Amino acid sequence: MLFNSIEFLLFLPIVLIIFYAVQHKFRVFVLLAASYYFYLSWNPIYILLIFAFTFTDYFAGIFLSNNEKPLSRKLILGFSIILNIGLLVYFKYINFVIENLNVLMYAEDQADEALQVLDVILPVGISFYMFQTLSYTIDVYYKKITAERNLGVFALYVCFFPQLVAGPIERFSSLAPQLKAEAILSKENLSQGFRLILYGFFVKMVIADNIGTLVDSSYGNIEETHSLNLIITAVLYSFQIYCDFHGYSTIAIGTAKLFNVNLIQNFKAPYLASSLTSFWRSWHISLTTWFRDYIYYPLGGNKEGKLKWVLALVIVFIVSGIWHGANWTFIIWGLMHGTIVLLEKVLGLAKKSSILPLNIIKALVTFTIVTLLWVLFRSPDLDTSLLFYDNLFSNWNLQFEAPPTELLFLLEIFIFIEVVARKSDFATRLNEMHVAQRWGIYFVLAFLILSRSGTDLQPFIYFQF
Repeated sequence: MLFNSIEFLLFLPIVLIIFYAVQHKFRVFVLLAASYYFYLSWNPIYILLIFAFTFTDYFAGIFLSNNEKPLSRKLILGFSIILNIGLLVYFKYINFVIENLNVLMYAEDQADEALQVLDVILPVGISFYMFQTLSYTIDVYYKKITAERNLGVFALYVCFFPQLVAGPIERFSSLAPQLKAEAILSKENLSQGFRLILYGFFVKMVIADNIGTLVDSSYGNIEETHSLNLIITAVLYSFQIYCDFHGYSTIAIGTAKLFNVNLIQNFKAPYLASSLTSFWRSWHISLTTWFRDYIYYPLGGNKEGKLKWVLALVIVFIVSGIWHGANWTFIIWGLMHGTIVLLEKVLGLAKKSSILPLNIIKALVTFTIVTLLWVLFRSPDLDTSLLFYDNLFSNWNLQFEAPPTELLFLLEIFIFIEVVARKSDFATRLNEMHVAQRWGIYFVLAFLILSRSGTDLQPFIYFQF
């Protein structure tokens, strides 16, 4: 259903509060609005956590700008990095570390001596806003930007609610100037913003949520599901995770557009990529570029010899896997992606061909690889992923249950839009159409959202990261 949570009912009032705050420079109202939103949808005590990140990196930036001594600057940066990553590790990975230590240190009959896991809840969005605040401190350290003296402006950068809990991950140099500028309520911004919001709801609620019900059913009964249906499940999950996250990002970008704020485009038709290398240039772009700028380049990139280049590339993908979750499935998923990207570069397969049929074949191969690796991503543990792979290749039966025809038709509509708008975005393509065509599409999308939204509550997948 469209209104399936009290948080969404409060969406428009929060929009108005934040617009009023930005328009009149009352930054404190932005913090109050963000805090109120967190109170409704999160553990209230964790509001203090986002304040900790905000104050730490704000003052780290100030101290860095006031100090030119190399050692002092390194200590300040080191303190910021340790505190930021330390809090992330505690809340996201501490129990994963404890569980693996127990496996290494204690046998099954020594359960009484094993370390006890902690009662820790993963705060929503911590991986996203931590990267955002940390990138600010690093940029100030390298003097790419000047430190922000206004705490309200910096807090608004951290707490800007459309992209707070699941990105896109913004840089201070891009977002802050827009937040400082006068917020103009214009017809163009409202049109562009609401187009994107409408499309984001369609992608998430109509496509991703309906697919999610089928995928959950298959994963709940892998042993009894035949290979053909597991293949269908794997393909459907590829679209579920894409539509789920793409839908969220589109809603976030559209909401920010209402305030005349332009967020980074997070996806550029990644499933049309002809290699895994180009897939990662168009999938979760804000995260990929963050890893490139703050891990890959500092490790030497491709300018410090082949060995360092290989290490840098593999480390980036392993960190990407770890970032997504405290589970060996994510680590192996990242390692596999890194290995294949490395092979593509070494064998010269990463470059796009000038021959269209060859690019189509390469795109199909790339999609197949990505889909197979998503099994690791979706599985709750390694045993489940191994069971899925085993049945995928061994439990053959010509009988299979096809997805509902209606869902396949809706998925075809989405794929068509992806192909048509692959070089721009949905809102831009709509803007090029005749007014009658645009309003026809609006009514169709609104009808589908109201009548064909998933009946089961499907939380945003990336909220867990």
